[in-house]
Amino acid sequence: MNKPPNARILVVDDEPQNIRLLQIRLQAEGYTVLAANSGQEALELIQKNAPDLILLDIMMPGMNGFEVCQRIRAEETTQFIPVVMVTALAEQEDRIEAIEVGADDFISKPFDSHEVLARVRSLVRIKQYHDALEQANRELKLHNERLDKELQMASEIQDSLMPQGVTDFLGFRIVSHYTPAVVVGGDFFDLWEVEQGRLGVFISDVMGHGVSAAFITVFIKTIVEEMSVQTDDPGYLLKELNARFNKMISSQQYMFATAFCAVIDLDKEILHYANAGHPFPFLVQRQRNVCKPIGDQTTGKGLGLLPDSTYQTYHYPFTPADGLFLYTDGAYELQNSRGEEFTPQGIQEVITQQIAHPASVLVETVLNKTDQFSDGRPKDDDITIVAIDGCELAWLNAESGSRIFDSQSIDQ
Repeated sequence: MNKPPNARILVVDDEPQNIRLLQIRLQAEGYTVLAANSGQEALELIQKNAPDLILLDIMMPGMNGFEVCQRIRAEETTQFIPVVMVTALAEQEDRIEAIEVGADDFISKPFDSHEVLARVRSLVRIKQYHDALEQANRELKLHNERLDKELQMASEIQDSLMPQGVTDFLGFRIVSHYTPAVVVGGDFFDLWEVEQGRLGVFISDVMGHGVSAAFITVFIKTIVEEMSVQTDDPGYLLKELNARFNKMISSQQYMFATAFCAVIDLDKEILHYANAGHPFPFLVQRQRNVCKPIGDQTTGKGLGLLPDSTYQTYHYPFTPADGLFLYTDGAYELQNSRGEEFTPQGIQEVITQQIAHPASVLVETVLNKTDQFSDGRPKDDDITIVAIDGCELAWLNAESGSRIFDSQSIDQ
């Protein structure tokens, strides 16, 4: 059996003839042999040039082999070096003590050279396997650290693509919350100004989560920005986005996304919208004390499923006192300990209970309720929640702590 290459053996013994005997036999097998004739000299040599294995005599003047082994095991840099005790002691308690201080094996004097070589080969092989594993772990740690830095950078870039927290825009107050299942995710949300001060709104959810899904959100962001200056028709925007999605993404790998696009015109009190397989947003009608889904029970096909899909633009009344609540499926598909989902109806019930409060309260309450429902379990999907208040006076009053509408206005 061949020995592992480049192995260094340290022989520690206060008898020069014992060192010489082992040195001759080990060097004949191709090992590099280091020698020390005392415990202190051995420790100093180990610190300078760590060996792959130590043959350590027990009975030495000054510092005996037990103490040397104990010190070797106490140091992080040397604790995994194999130590073989070489001793004339035959008492069982001495062998037990050798094991207790950390010896891997022991050989009795007078020793048989064939036995010594067999034990050396075995332990050196184990040591070099351990060293290879340690090196692989170090490389893996460095790789993971680089990956963590890159993912953190990707997360910061993705965060910069979406409005964060509270945004005041075109007389609207928009409150958004985004939590990826991992560092980056496949949810996306955007706002823009349409001609004549109308508000454009877009939310999407790419299949899966992680780096691949996050990459596609950048593609979606680019196309939405381009199309938002070319059209004010949500259905046409989704149609063009789907066509490019199929050409650029789905043709390379099976991926799809859901999306909802809307344009809110407060002057005409109309919400124009189109849906590509996305969960129905809720219209929050505070004056009527009503929260209801926008749309019927069908939506258009998700993005990336069919290259020639078309999306109809619908129109819905939307007064300055109304609000819009959008979300991705991660907000309601989370489960409790019994495997039950929170459901869109669960979100609707929470909004209805808090309907007299502004967007910030709605978002916070839904997040709290979903977290309580799931009992703090890790989320399996990205979660995006967006609430939009359409009346500037409403959220200004809300900042002072008052309710948006009093009971008389609601009854009316």
